[in-house]
Amino acid sequence: MNKISTSDIKKLRDLTGAGFLDCKNALDNSNSDIDKAIEFLRKKGISTAQKKGDRTASEGLIAISTSQSNKEAGIVELNSETDFVARNDDFQSFVSIISKINLDQKGNLDKIMESKYNNTKDKVSDALTNLISKIGENLTIRRSEYIISTDGFIGSYVHNAEKDNMGKIGVLLSIKTDIEYSKINDFLKKICMHIAAANPISITSADIDKDIINKEKEFQIEEIKKSGKDQSIQEKMLEGKMNKYFNDVVLLEQNFVVDDSIKINQFIENTSKELNGSIEVKKFVRFKVGEGI
Repeated sequence: MNKISTSDIKKLRDLTGAGFLDCKNALDNSNSDIDKAIEFLRKKGISTAQKKGDRTASEGLIAISTSQSNKEAGIVELNSETDFVARNDDFQSFVSIISKINLDQKGNLDKIMESKYNNTKDKVSDALTNLISKIGENLTIRRSEYIISTDGFIGSYVHNAEKDNMGKIGVLLSIKTDIEYSKINDFLKKICMHIAAANPISITSADIDKDIINKEKEFQIEEIKKSGKDQSIQEKMLEGKMNKYFNDVVLLEQNFVVDDSIKINQFIENTSKELNGSIEVKKFVRFKVGEGI
């Protein structure tokens, strides 16, 4: 058996990021051939990743990348099993690279997985497998989205930031406006912060899925019936309950978290007048780590 040199082990570690003993074992099994050792580690990584694939990964990070024009942006969620790994430098570096690829691929998760990783010959899917092997936890690229504003700008906000543009909650907001970005930037940030805190499900009540509204009505009717009040009073109670529901979940009808004396639609109207221009909210995206898992 060939004696494995320390320099070869170091070289293999630098190329793959694998541990000392894993690199030594790979070189042992490859007659000190670096290329074969890399392939050995790749296969070992795939096996390790498969074993860990059934374990729940509900921690992690949300990351956002925005174009220089502030007219395009992408948001992506990457999950780990523990928050400890979410603070790991290797994981955060991976998240940062994937975030940029997400913007380039316009939020298409399949294309992200097939993209070249960080100017290497590896695909993102390969790099993910290797990272799982190195870190020792199940890791997933769970979801991604992309928005564009051809007649306005994109705002963004990351809450509980671990690093720049990475945190536990991420928000993108698209507006149509004729106001310059430098003047509208503060407005965009405040609305994004509001969305992060208030978690609306739609821009207007008309945007809410009819099934969701019907289920909410059914729930409220059952609760109101318990009051035993007259039918006419029950109808007024239902109207009041539904108005409160819309106030809770509809962005334009929510009380502004920065100033709860006004609603978001009033804040938009006030800002439009102040900046002498028009503002229309077109779309928003809000990701929170682990929601729905």
